[in-house]
Amino acid sequence: MPNETDGKLRRTFGRPLGKRTRIALIVLVSLLSLFVAFQLAAPFLVSTVLVRERMERAVEEWIGHDVSIGGQPSLAFWPEPRITFSDVMVRNIDHGKKGMLGSVRELSASFDLLGALVGQPEFKDFHLKDPQLFVLRKPDGRLDWTNDGLLSRAVRAVKSDGTGQSLDNANDAPIGDVLIENGTLQITNEEDGRIVRVDRIDSEIDWSYLSRSASFKGQATIAGRRVTADITSRQPLLLFSGRSSSTSGSIQSDLFNAKFSGVVNLASHGFLSGDAEFATADGAKAMQWMGFDLPGTEKLKQLSVKARLITNDTAMRFESLSLGIDDITASGILDLTMPADAPPRLTGTLALNTRDVLPMLAEIAPRLLDKSDPAARLRDRLELDLRLSAQSVEIGPFQLSEVAVGIMNIGDQSRIDILDSDFENGRLTGRIATIKDGETGGVAIRLSVQDADFASAISRLGLKAPLPGASGSLELALDVARPVTAETLRNAKGSLRFRAGSGTLAGVDMAGIRRLATQKPYFTLSEAGTGPYEFQSVDINVTVADGLADIRNGLIVGTNERITLNGIVPYANNSLALSAGVLTDSSGTTSGDAAAGRPDATQFFIGGSWQNPVIWPVVKPASKITE
Repeated sequence: MPNETDGKLRRTFGRPLGKRTRIALIVLVSLLSLFVAFQLAAPFLVSTVLVRERMERAVEEWIGHDVSIGGQPSLAFWPEPRITFSDVMVRNIDHGKKGMLGSVRELSASFDLLGALVGQPEFKDFHLKDPQLFVLRKPDGRLDWTNDGLLSRAVRAVKSDGTGQSLDNANDAPIGDVLIENGTLQITNEEDGRIVRVDRIDSEIDWSYLSRSASFKGQATIAGRRVTADITSRQPLLLFSGRSSSTSGSIQSDLFNAKFSGVVNLASHGFLSGDAEFATADGAKAMQWMGFDLPGTEKLKQLSVKARLITNDTAMRFESLSLGIDDITASGILDLTMPADAPPRLTGTLALNTRDVLPMLAEIAPRLLDKSDPAARLRDRLELDLRLSAQSVEIGPFQLSEVAVGIMNIGDQSRIDILDSDFENGRLTGRIATIKDGETGGVAIRLSVQDADFASAISRLGLKAPLPGASGSLELALDVARPVTAETLRNAKGSLRFRAGSGTLAGVDMAGIRRLATQKPYFTLSEAGTGPYEFQSVDINVTVADGLADIRNGLIVGTNERITLNGIVPYANNSLALSAGVLTDSSGTTSGDAAAGRPDATQFFIGGSWQNPVIWPVVKPASKITE
């Protein structure tokens, strides 16, 4: 049984149409009929020859060079009027065979049908299949492959308008969407002849008018690697003219990720100004791919940079910089200057959050190395003047805190300065610097330690020799040959002075030494007892040369005696040959004045291994003199 709803529908549609409805339907059918008729008649009304000629003239007007179309064009009118050409060639007729500027295997564009009917078609929304474009990059950064065409005139006429660009109506024109399929771009640097080639370009360019912003989305193959880009420029004509353009976007590949938002300039150094990010898991490959040949970066892996860039023609500043190099991260500010008549120079200040800085110092101060070392070639590529700081730094078994380091690598000079650091409850400063010495040169090492706990330092080094454990100062001055290695350090020349207050000599038992001196012609230090010997002060001067440490007039002041040391320490084989004099004050003073204090004297020769030396008494103690 039909329900009530079915009945209502039949009653509704069974009624005659209203007057207004009938008129609307008649108009709609008429318009549709006219549209279909127009579409059917259009191929007969539009001159293919005229559209072809107009397209050739349009392209020529755009680029200012001779354009030829080899194949016959084809027209389509649905869903929009569109014309397709094949074998499009662009030449500079003034340069003969060398004048090839570009080619397109297939070019299509939409056009205004009414304009075509009156012989004035306007084209937009271009589709290029297999295009090839050859561009010349001028020394001033301009990309110039046009002559007196519309695009070239627009590039010359454009002006900066704050964050945009201004262009007079006479030089403005619509473009629309440009679809590129399997394109090739070759850019030749006129200054040095270097060629950059981009292949397999699949992209879409959205550029409604020359005077407006443009966006690029697509993929391309550069130096054998597939790259994806998404770039928008609010001032594209300024960019092509070698001037600064507001641009933002991202570039990605399987090797790196990069983002930027700011100002792009295609001048000779190709600078960016703005917020930029770059990250790669293989820094060595990324730098090689980008054409940076920097010795010492062959093993670089993790690399990340995030900064605010401020640039000019010859300088680039990284503000609010966050830098990551493998396990090292840093923040600060850097300036990169690139003068025309000198190597690039990097200056700035970085705060490091790593403890292991020695690998970085070895890489960025290569002139302390052998000139034959590949890393030393960096001196010809980059100059440095840096200040580095870290809350904590590990150097071997030692930990330095509140460290400030200076790195200088300019001209013939290379230097590492420890400007300040806390070391074993004291203060450490120093310098490692190149010195001029004929063709080979050398390295000067200067180290100053003030009020440090040397007992703790000796313990960290694991030294078992009888060394003074006290709070004191050390002054070290050594000159070594380049490179700085264990071998060159063994042959260093220079001086050392150690001074300390009260402390102990581990493993030195003076009472045991005096006792055995009356019993044996010689004995080991360990036979005399375990010590330690307590002293009030130490002052030792050492001259270093040819693997020997020469001690002259070393003095250890004890409670009741003074110990003098003279001799040599061949530190290359951990041996020693010393003479020691012990002056004992019978009155309990340590004046050392025989007339006033009536001292007893004992002379010893100390030799063998410095871990457990052998002692030969030379003068046995005489009986004490009493009044």
